[in-house]
Amino acid sequence: MLTALLLAAIGLADLCRNRALGRGRTATAAAAAAVAVIWLALATIAVTGLGVPVVFALMALLAAGGWLAFTTSAEHRSGLGGRGAVVGLVAVLILLLLVDRTAVTAQGFLVDGHADAPSAVLREVPLAALALGFGVLLFLCESANILVRTTLRVGAGGSAGRPTVDGGRTHADLKGGRLIGPLERLLIVGMVLAGYYPIVAALVAAKGIVRFPEIANDAGSGDGLSGTKAEYFLVGSLVSWAVAGGAIVLLAISARS
Repeated sequence: MLTALLLAAIGLADLCRNRALGRGRTATAAAAAAVAVIWLALATIAVTGLGVPVVFALMALLAAGGWLAFTTSAEHRSGLGGRGAVVGLVAVLILLLLVDRTAVTAQGFLVDGHADAPSAVLREVPLAALALGFGVLLFLCESANILVRTTLRVGAGGSAGRPTVDGGRTHADLKGGRLIGPLERLLIVGMVLAGYYPIVAALVAAKGIVRFPEIANDAGSGDGLSGTKAEYFLVGSLVSWAVAGGAIVLLAISARS
């Protein structure tokens, strides 16, 4: 339950701050207020609906606050924490998998509602898996983009999401990644959970085919940056697929526990 709360808190907060990006202080303040209200609602639901101890809920929100403090939604930047923020998040998730037992002692109105659900299929799915699925869905929308861009950071200038070499000269970005990435990860997770593995393989292959002309043209650009776009694409895709794979593992463990 704590993993679901953490991922949902991060996912919703990143969606809010992304909406406020570049719109001035008023939009930033409004986003911060929205995050505070959303987090309060999440904590209340977790405590009263799932029986999560208040202290544990606050600790999960504190970890989410750390993610917000050390990352950024701005493209070509990695935030204060850089890759350390990604490592820290992964470490927290692993720790929660090892020590979190709140699903075993869950109680509250959500637990009762799940037990009395009109659909037998819904009742058969563990509540912890449903909660985690909600959190994973939110995280994959925007937060996973931040994770991928942070991992791709190169050079000493602190840029993220853009290959940087030769004193700061940059290559043009692969367009559409902010939208393509989440859709791709959601499709992969959904298809794998549904057992449609050939479709996942076709999706991965199709992405390479679609991007091939752009990457091929990059090889002969003659601007001293040849090949960086191919490397950016390959590393970014592998990280994105790894995030989707991690989400699948989390959901599988939750469904079996």
